[in-house]
Amino acid sequence: MKASRKTVTLQAPLHSQEDGGIDRLVALVVEDTPHMAGIICGILKSTGVTRIHQARTGADALHILANYPVHVAIIDDLEPPLDGLAVIREVRTASARLPNALPVILVTTKAEKSAVFAARDAGATEVLSKPFSAAQLITRVKSVLKKPRPFIKSEEFAGPDRRRRTKPVDEKKRNADLQ
Repeated sequence: MKASRKTVTLQAPLHSQEDGGIDRLVALVVEDTPHMAGIICGILKSTGVTRIHQARTGADALHILANYPVHVAIIDDLEPPLDGLAVIREVRTASARLPNALPVILVTTKAEKSAVFAARDAGATEVLSKPFSAAQLITRVKSVLKKPRPFIKSEEFAGPDRRRRTKPVDEKKRNADLQ
């Protein structure tokens, strides 16, 4: 039996400093290591982001998301019981109190394909492996804001569309697939 899919339209994303959007951006940094949280916040501040919420645990992150507007979340792996993937799953599947379609960047020490797939399946919008550069973090943030993917909600999955379309499908290929 095929599960029903529902695409949700996101609000217009905030863009870059050129159009005045980045200074209005509200970010959430969820990192249990104070040093790493400081690095991530410093990188965001260097791009003009001035409103940053910080959380050290998954429970604190969910509290912030339920009570404050946030445009992008950068979430570390975190330690159990509420690790980074559990926080993402809760955001994606929770009640209307949480922003289900929120762009979420998972920062992880795990670079294996299976870890990236697990993050994708949990509903992460992007994955960033440690160690990372400031440019890599900024690129991921701009990517989730400037090119939001449709949000999919079905019985088995809630999160950004897993498919990345960078160019239109060639009409010849499409016709060949139909035959």
